[in-house]
Amino acid sequence: MDSGDNQHSTEEKGLDLSSRELLNMSAASLVFYLFIATILFYFFHQTSLFNAFSHGVEWYYQLLVGLAAGVVASGVIVFFSSRKPMGPILDDFAIFKIIKNTEFTWGDRIQISFFAGVGEELLFRGAIQPLIGIWVTSAVFVAIHGYISFKSAGHILFTALLFALSMMLGVLYETAGLLSAMTAHSVYDFLMLWWVKGRKE
Repeated sequence: MDSGDNQHSTEEKGLDLSSRELLNMSAASLVFYLFIATILFYFFHQTSLFNAFSHGVEWYYQLLVGLAAGVVASGVIVFFSSRKPMGPILDDFAIFKIIKNTEFTWGDRIQISFFAGVGEELLFRGAIQPLIGIWVTSAVFVAIHGYISFKSAGHILFTALLFALSMMLGVLYETAGLLSAMTAHSVYDFLMLWWVKGRKE
């Protein structure tokens, strides 16, 4: 094994996390997002964060729309991620390496997806989007996740698709309601956790 292989294996090892560690990180992120959202609602919306749920269609319609949107979105990402030019570049993003190196139970996938969907959508769509708009919110959302890269055509396509996904969540929030965006986000994350783990090189 040459020095390049040693460096690669060291980097891979540094990305090894247990499912428990990922669950703890997800739970901590949820608490952090709830805290920031509460602050934003208090100072900039002059209301409680529960007001973010005050608009939209009936809750069961929101769940159905969110479920359908999450399935469609994950299908689109999987379609492009399984082909050139995007497929070969996915492991350039740390999250894909972490997921591939971690063993998940179905319960782990459900909890991680739920924490991300609820926390991130409450903060980005419920608290931030009404203040700065859907376009800027989507750009910030993609940037914070580390998905902006212009190194190759595959990287650009991946960035564009994730921006479109964020825009879709913003549209769901505005047209159907926050619960719809949360559901779509959670379903998308759940399906992607399952797909990335089983993805062939």
